[in-house]
Amino acid sequence: MLRLVMAVPDSQYASKLSRFLRESEPSWRIAAFTQEIALLRHLEEAPGTELLLLHSSFLPAIRAKADAGALRGRIVALAERPGAGEGLPEVAMYQPMSRLLTELTEHMHGDARKSGEAAGGAPLLTVFSAAGGCGKTALALNIARQAGERGYRVFYLNLEALNATDLLFGTGEADSLSRLLYALRTRPEDRATEELERLRRSEGRLRAEYFDAPDHPGERLAMTAEQLRELIGALRADGRYDLIVADADSGCGDWHLELLNLSARVVWMVMDDAQSLRKAEKLARYWMGKLPMDAGSVSFVLNKFSGAMKNEWRLPGKGPAGVLPYVPQWKAMAGLEGWFASPAFSGSVDRLLDEWGWPHRFSPELPAEGGGPYASFAAVGRRAR
Repeated sequence: MLRLVMAVPDSQYASKLSRFLRESEPSWRIAAFTQEIALLRHLEEAPGTELLLLHSSFLPAIRAKADAGALRGRIVALAERPGAGEGLPEVAMYQPMSRLLTELTEHMHGDARKSGEAAGGAPLLTVFSAAGGCGKTALALNIARQAGERGYRVFYLNLEALNATDLLFGTGEADSLSRLLYALRTRPEDRATEELERLRRSEGRLRAEYFDAPDHPGERLAMTAEQLRELIGALRADGRYDLIVADADSGCGDWHLELLNLSARVVWMVMDDAQSLRKAEKLARYWMGKLPMDAGSVSFVLNKFSGAMKNEWRLPGKGPAGVLPYVPQWKAMAGLEGWFASPAFSGSVDRLLDEWGWPHRFSPELPAEGGGPYASFAAVGRRAR
């Protein structure tokens, strides 16, 4: 649960906003206040809030707190006019609800993208597992598709030694990745860029670009950690993408570890199966101290969840960071569209993208007034003033 504390002196506004946020983001725990004394008491008794959304009238009280320094970087001003936040990040008070929610989500989750961008270019999200058969490709494809639908420019990078995505996308240039890796190593930068432009493919149903699947596993099996760095660096430096989704082969080699360390988010998939959990536990212990698990960038996600765990959870955290339902139809699925036809699975992926910091980038044009979930705060603002 992500914790948001909001404080605004207008009780009608506070009630309307908190109700809309709870309905729109059930994974957020929201506390709303209209008086300074109640706000300060709550912050003393319940530390650890991810974000404080404060009307400008509450800022002096917060800054006077003895431990105000601990809140630095977590305060966003709810501003009635530009500049009312006194230098803090601002969210306009009177605007359509959905647009306000998008801005709040950016502040709540922005660190996930910034960590990747700070590394130089598009952030990398890697879907990984210690054991085969956990559903990595199904999840990676759905993440790429739904991120594309949210307005992100996505590259889907399949790194499996035995890559069967030619069943989904069709056959093409089977040695495309080998050619690109060779170009990155031996040719001037402009020639390598030309090769990348020639080899990438676009798939409208996926909402992403990709490389053709190889016929043989040799190019993936021979890949080194240095070659992987060059490949990810080229995709990031290209400037064409907002997100790279890597579909990684199961394994514990040097390039696997390098891939996970290059990632802004690692989605480590497991199943409620004794063998799957045990393999993940052993690999997590083997890589202890080599992965930024304590930084929160590794999320253990349980796939094919049946409603209650039968095995003991011994991986980092009190339990899985997310669960995905079992979709039996995929066993006989060959076409691409079928992989996106499960509402339950798509809904679970949507929730994970929200939690990991990739919200919808675009909001529809909304009316200035009216009821329903897309109502604006404009009318409330006029009454308040």
